[in-house]
Amino acid sequence: MSTWRPGLRVKGVAAELLPGGEVVVRAGGASVLVRGGLPGEELEISLTGKRRGAWRGRLVRVLQASDWRTVPLCSVAGRCGGCALQHCDPAGQSTWKSRWVRKAFDPWIQSSTEWIPCSPIHAGVRRRRVRWHVGHDDHGRYLGFRVYAGHQVIRQSECPAVSPELVDLRRSIESRVPGGVKSVQATALHDGIHLIWESDQPVEPLDDLEVNQWWRHANGTHPLGEVRTLHDCLPAGKQWIRLAIGPDAFVQGERSGNVELVSQIQAWLPDECRLIVDLFCGAGNLSLPAAVVTNAELIGAEINANSLRDAEYNARRLNVRARFLEANLFGAFNTEPFAGADVMILDPPRKGCRQVCRMLPTMMPRRVILISCDSASAARDAALLHEAGYRLHAVRALDLFPWSGHVEAMSLWLPV
Repeated sequence: MSTWRPGLRVKGVAAELLPGGEVVVRAGGASVLVRGGLPGEELEISLTGKRRGAWRGRLVRVLQASDWRTVPLCSVAGRCGGCALQHCDPAGQSTWKSRWVRKAFDPWIQSSTEWIPCSPIHAGVRRRRVRWHVGHDDHGRYLGFRVYAGHQVIRQSECPAVSPELVDLRRSIESRVPGGVKSVQATALHDGIHLIWESDQPVEPLDDLEVNQWWRHANGTHPLGEVRTLHDCLPAGKQWIRLAIGPDAFVQGERSGNVELVSQIQAWLPDECRLIVDLFCGAGNLSLPAAVVTNAELIGAEINANSLRDAEYNARRLNVRARFLEANLFGAFNTEPFAGADVMILDPPRKGCRQVCRMLPTMMPRRVILISCDSASAARDAALLHEAGYRLHAVRALDLFPWSGHVEAMSLWLPV
């Protein structure tokens, strides 16, 4: 609108909740992206400006609320960048997250395709992996998350989205953060916590902490004193196995959701499985339990050398016949080691695995399981899988990011 300007207040109706947690508000014949609204609500918003060609606004007040609206668990939920949907009840979150996944895969869903929507998150769901930033105020230093779309760090004593052991850890260290530390990463595993001080200069550890302490800088991650091997516990059929997880290895941020992810992969394995290929394998979170269940050979590939060392160690402990290769799967790579798999697992980062999907005709796996944490990249990868001669057999939406504007998509593809 030619008369619109930052600071102008307008009223409109929220039409759609987008991945990421913003709503599209129709106002005066134009659209505004706003955080904190829900579909169907009448909102008053203050325009903040244009970004990437779209008007953005700040929610001033809700004039007519949705039945999905609820009181946030956290007093700073409206400002904090850690959660986008605490104002939406669990049923509403699962409904919209399912819609995001369904929309991404809709062009390839047939009447025979199995569709499994999100289940509402339960009250005990908490995140086990966090990165806190160092903030400063009149009371001293503290640790917290940044504000949404900004750099200010929020001070907050409680965080209902984070596991209690990590909340307790933050309280015990935030006033004693070593000098020079810019941010702190923590991961709570089955038998302990990895705590990583992120700093450009050497760090002195805190002596009284019963956690693994690490110093991360541009040249790598180094232990500070004695550290223990820590593990994640995962299902492998009717048994449970332990995987060693180092400080640099990726783990899903929510424990019970990861168990669902691993279990669903096993449910999608073929009856006869002799070779599993896992691209973007990490420490073997998805494929090692599957290899234990099937007694199959496993070939994994990953660019992170530390994760590959964890994967090799885990395979030896579990007596899995495995090879792990260091490879950049976003560029040209040798596909020969990965050809002829009974099942190929693809679990790329947020940008997806376009290059791998384009090279599928040279590898021809009997089935492909694609894990996607971004709806847009999931749709792009799905189109390439279809072009490579695969049909969508099943798709599942999983909420591995409670209270956030993100959703995980699992899809099973079989040759046409």
